[in-house]
Amino acid sequence: MKPATRNLLILGVCIVVLGGALAALMLTGGETDASTTSSSQDIALLNREEADVASIEVTNTSGVFTIVPAEEQPESSAAGSSALEEASSDASGATSSDAEEEINFSIQELEGLPQDSYAVNSAAEGGWQLFATKKIGTVSNLADFGLSTPQATVKVTFQNGDTYAYEIGNASVEDSTAYYVRGQGAEDVYVASVPLAYLQDKTGFLSRQVLDFSSLKTDASAPFRKLVLSGTALAEPITLQQGEGTLYLMTEPKQMDADTETVKSLTDLLSCLTAGGVEALHPDQDALREYGLDNPTNVIQMTTTDGEEYTLMAGAEKDGNRMVMLDGVDIVYRILEDSLTPWTSLTTPFDVQSKVLLTRSVESVQSLSITLDGDMVYRWDVTRTTDEEKSTEDTTYYNYTVADTSGTETDYTAFTNLYQTLTGETVLEDAEDAQPSGTPLFRAEVAYYDGLPTNTLEFYADGERNCLVVLDNVVRGLVPRSDLEAFQEAVEGAAQ
Repeated sequence: MKPATRNLLILGVCIVVLGGALAALMLTGGETDASTTSSSQDIALLNREEADVASIEVTNTSGVFTIVPAEEQPESSAAGSSALEEASSDASGATSSDAEEEINFSIQELEGLPQDSYAVNSAAEGGWQLFATKKIGTVSNLADFGLSTPQATVKVTFQNGDTYAYEIGNASVEDSTAYYVRGQGAEDVYVASVPLAYLQDKTGFLSRQVLDFSSLKTDASAPFRKLVLSGTALAEPITLQQGEGTLYLMTEPKQMDADTETVKSLTDLLSCLTAGGVEALHPDQDALREYGLDNPTNVIQMTTTDGEEYTLMAGAEKDGNRMVMLDGVDIVYRILEDSLTPWTSLTTPFDVQSKVLLTRSVESVQSLSITLDGDMVYRWDVTRTTDEEKSTEDTTYYNYTVADTSGTETDYTAFTNLYQTLTGETVLEDAEDAQPSGTPLFRAEVAYYDGLPTNTLEFYADGERNCLVVLDNVVRGLVPRSDLEAFQEAVEGAAQ
């Protein structure tokens, strides 16, 4: 063969080889399938489809539980439902009918109780797939591997009636995350990863989410229309009714504004409450008595904005935890006592009420009358006129002037300082059952523009050091008598 012809043939072969390599590279994306390489090293002891599973019965030192397919996903919260769950539900409803239907599992022995869906579904994987990373083979002494008395026995029943059972022994000495396993009745021992839940009590599958009303909560308001606090720690029930936005009104046993921060801490706690663990399941009367839940220390009845009603109870303290139950759910939860303080610390109306007395701005005041020691009377009348230059179609601005009882115009700044001194006053102590008597040392009556109701604020002597404060005929608490000195100075400044 001529050299030129031989060279052309060699070149042609090289082109064919290179072309094939290039085509293979383009088809595979230039990468080796590492997962295939890795999985090929595992030994399939059980490899079926999720839909094949009819039941997974697990027997361990804590008892027996059975994982079964669920017609619908179990509730993951004892009360309420999260926004995440609703979003998931909406998403699944929008899924194409051609998409593979998601299979959920539940614990048969916990039917009707809130379950941790993620934990249950993860544990169910051990019912259709079991891959060993190493084969030990036949061993002379099963006890060395914890298989003479296994930690757990798993029996899987499939939809076609087939069964497969395997035993779980000790943790592997080479890999503490894996365990020695063998098929029941088989001789060979393997090392495989198994769901740790197979070695634990079924209560580990219970959801710790006691309350979840996040789907009802908005930026402007809490998810509760009404809250009623009671229990042995309270002398009488306290009722809170939702007002506008974040505001709540105490309607029983007294009627007054509730403290905004106090109620916000309470509603934040109740909107999403998670337990540290489960103390007991299906408690009988003796157990309820032991946990202090036969006659709970704290009880709160919740009416949510969607009209549903729930009752939460807190009983005895144990190792820094309170025993808690939700009415209708047969579980005793453990919750850190300190985390429940925004609820359990509210035992008197004073704990809940707003400590502020006058809340409206000085711009809304139409008149102010003050009486000192029952006979010295001062009065200011405020006139407001529209500021045409500043006012817009959406907002009206005013100019203000103030006059005393003689009709003489006085300093509006001094009047503002007087009113702000009054609005800055807050009660410091609970007056308990004290009632006013005699003539008030200081009395202020405030009338407002725009039809707002009048406020009457009175201070009565209560011993030598305190004053009993009464707002609109309701006792609000105690303040130091020295506060009246600041009032008198402000009155004198406005009266000049």
